[in-house]
This record gives sequence, C-alpha cells and structure tokens, in this order.
Amino acid sequence: MSNRIQTLLAVATCALATLTFTGEAKAQHPNPESLRTWVDQGNYSKFKGNKIFVHASGPKSKDGTGVLIVHGFPGSSWDWKGVVAIVGKKTRVVVPDMIGFGHSDKPKTGTFKDNFSLMTQANMYEAIAREEGLTNVILVAHDMGQTVGAELMARHDEGKLSFKIKHAIIVNGSTLVDMVKLAPLQEELLKAPDKALTKHLDFKEFGDGLRISFSKEHAASQETIDCMTAQVFAHDGDLVIAQTMKYLDERREFYDRWVGTLTGFHSAPMSVYWGTQDPVALEAMADRIKSWRPVTDLHKWKDVGHWPSIEVPDRLAKAILDRLEG
Repeated sequence: MSNRIQTLLAVATCALATLTFTGEAKAQHPNPESLRTWVDQGNYSKFKGNKIFVHASGPKSKDGTGVLIVHGFPGSSWDWKGVVAIVGKKTRVVVPDMIGFGHSDKPKTGTFKDNFSLMTQANMYEAIAREEGLTNVILVAHDMGQTVGAELMARHDEGKLSFKIKHAIIVNGSTLVDMVKLAPLQEELLKAPDKALTKHLDFKEFGDGLRISFSKEHAASQETIDCMTAQVFAHDGDLVIAQTMKYLDERREFYDRWVGTLTGFHSAPMSVYWGTQDPVALEAMADRIKSWRPVTDLHKWKDVGHWPSIEVPDRLAKAILDRLEG
C-alpha cells in the first residue's frame, strides 16, 4: 500500500477523513456504558468458523414472526439500539453484526471474497434467522446492508429464501452504485492489495470523520461517535476496514441482480425511508427506485442524514411496527 494510502483512509463511502496510523496494537479507547450494555445483552453464534455477535430481544411468536435488521458500513448492530428498544416491546427483533463488523469475528487472513462477500453475509443472515426461529420477517436493511437485503430479497423472489419476507424496509444506501461518485482516494483504496492492514488507525480521527454523515438537526453526540468508532475498532477491526470496503466492487459485479431486485421486487411489499441530508446515498437514488418501481412506498425525511436508526429511532420504529401490524 502506498505512503499516501497509509496516511489517509476512507472512513466510509459517505465521508473521508485524514487519518494517521498509530501502530499501537493495544491502544486504550473509549468504551461507553451504552455499548457495554448492548454487548452484554447479546449472545454469540457460529457461522463457517466465525463467531457472530447476535442481539436478539423481544417476545417470540408461535408463528415465527419477527424483525430481522441488516446494519450498514462501517456500522454495527449497536446503530439500531434505539429502534430495538421500541420494537422489541412488541415482537422479536434480531440484529447480528456482520462478519468483520461490531463484535463479530474480523478475520485478518484471506481475501474479501473469502471472508466478507455480501453473498456470504446474506448466507449468515439466513443461518441466524433459522437459529432464532424467524420464518415470517419484516426485513430492514441499511447502507451496505441494503445490498445484503437485496440479495435476500432476490432469493425470496426466486423462491429460494429460507424464510418469508412479510415486508421489506429499505433505508439510505448506495446499491445504485452507478450514481455514486467516489473520491480519488476511495478509488485508490479499491485498487489496493486485498489484505488486512498492518498498522492501526487513529481512533479519534476516525470518529471525527463520521460526523459529516449526520444531519444538522440530529448531530451526533460524542458518546454516539465513541460507540460507533469503538465497534469498528473492536477486535482490531480497523485493520480490515479497507478490505471490507471492497463491497463496492461486488456491488458493481452484481449490479443487475441487486439493482434489479430493488427496482423490481415482486414477492412482497417494499417501503423506502430516506434521510435526504445523506452526503452520498443521495435523494436521487430513492427517486430512481420509486420511478423504476412505482408501487414502492417512499418516505423522505428532510431533517435526517445517513443514520436514521440513530438520528430518529422513534420514526423508524413506528415504520417497522406499522408494517408488522399492517
């Protein structure tokens, strides 16, 4: 990796930050109480040799009805804490951390395809849904998870999914990757060797880079930034973040399948909720989904940025419960 890349790293597809490498293997980072509580409430499962963190809460139903949430990049299940607190009072809610994210394993040997492929992540969600007894699901998918959700929806359309999607809820994300204009650094990172980094990133600078993806009305608190960043850095996850970012290439590889599903999903209802202050998952993406699939139930939130589950959890929880009861 070039010196330029070793001094700069894309925090996410929606924000760039100038970062330094500390080189410290055991740096002390904030570990906020809300994050500790969230992790303590969860359990671990195994999938293809990887330990998967799963936060499951709420009452189980006899017919296997529940909510399955797919988080985004570089986020984790914690992003949905506020939503789960509301929805979990009514139904079962299952939120795993994807491989390479949150408190799930973050393998540092092997390639993106070996460890972090969106196809593999979709397989993991199917496996967790089976373990949790979910057979009739409200599927909620955000950001990178929007594309994992699209793969699950494609399988549902094909009659190959192991559970029924009662309703799909799509939140800000750039599956329509042809509408994304990457910064030169991001393009360079995608061309970098497909392997883990060898030096750690700077925790504070990484967190600071997340701030611009929030709306003005719902700016992130320092605790929120610390929780989000701590989930990235858990288990040395900062060393694989450039590798997990190669999901952008996979979106291009399967563009017809995944965009075709978002704009042509036919086996269940689909709603789209979009924060219009998102700097990269642009409002025009939601408009295209609606124009190509006119029956899509589209809702725009003008005062929300990239993280609706953190910025307005009450609204997103209501959207889920409305679809659960509808």
